[in-house]
Amino acid sequence: MFLSLLLWPIALTLLLLSFTPGGWYKLWLFEIIGAGYLWFALLTLVLLLALMLFKMGRRRRQLMVVLALALGLYASTLGSWYVPRLRDARTGGIPLTVMTYNVNYQLWDTAAVTALVRSHPVDVFGLVEPFKEQATELRDNVQDLYPHYYRSTGGGLSLFSRYPIAEATTENLDTLYHSLFAVVDVNGKAIRVVIAHPLAPVSMYNFIHRNEAMAALAAYGAQQQQQLPTVIMGDFNLVSWSIYFRDFIQQSSLRSVNLGHGLHPTWFYNDVGRSLSPLDQAKNMLKIPIDHIFVSQSVSVDQVATPPAGVSDHRPVIAKLRVM
Repeated sequence: MFLSLLLWPIALTLLLLSFTPGGWYKLWLFEIIGAGYLWFALLTLVLLLALMLFKMGRRRRQLMVVLALALGLYASTLGSWYVPRLRDARTGGIPLTVMTYNVNYQLWDTAAVTALVRSHPVDVFGLVEPFKEQATELRDNVQDLYPHYYRSTGGGLSLFSRYPIAEATTENLDTLYHSLFAVVDVNGKAIRVVIAHPLAPVSMYNFIHRNEAMAALAAYGAQQQQQLPTVIMGDFNLVSWSIYFRDFIQQSSLRSVNLGHGLHPTWFYNDVGRSLSPLDQAKNMLKIPIDHIFVSQSVSVDQVATPPAGVSDHRPVIAKLRVM
């Protein structure tokens, strides 16, 4: 009896948390709690398997039904990212490999970042968070690979490109966050590239303004992709199952490169084995996808990878694309 009284609130809570389209996920508290979605799915599976070991009673069967329903919702939410998309089977297009990498300015090591960039050559990449001096040091080290460069005037963003940057600017789209906007000339094909970094929703203030930034970027993406193939990438501090992530996709008509290629967690990582504080040790358990690349519907995605983080606590996201 006591076990049932204990498990029913847990099971109902897990069921509530499993349904990400629920309006409660628009609340700041659920946005924070939702970061543990993968752990909630695992806990649901463990509880369901554990209950199967006990003798069946009516209440226990009812409890298992609730857990099974929750597990189905977790599985459908997470599994949908692994279903191949037919548009990626299209042939043709201009190959373009892009990368976004939050280098974490507090952990910056020029030699280490240079080594990572050189070991994973791409055509265009956005660097998130570096100070101007840090980005300049990296530019000096990789200018032979990336002769074209633009540094945003706000937001701590840098664009490195093998191809000419036809135009570039820094705008905030009437929000608190500056983003980098550029047009890259890829063998005569103009491609719109945006690098963004809304802050983490660790407070209600950040939460509200992050959502405003996402809405503004979505409107911009919807407008731009009607004119040019568009790539919007960066650290959005937004998990792939967030209701605000879903809103961004619907409002922008862009697609995440992860769709059909699986979830690729990017934070928190400690690939160099540095000593962690208790708080960072807790973060290290999360492993959530908050760095993203979004592309126009006309763009095919051949491969997505997240190489080791290097000295950062974020892993880069690399996508091999074909622009039609």
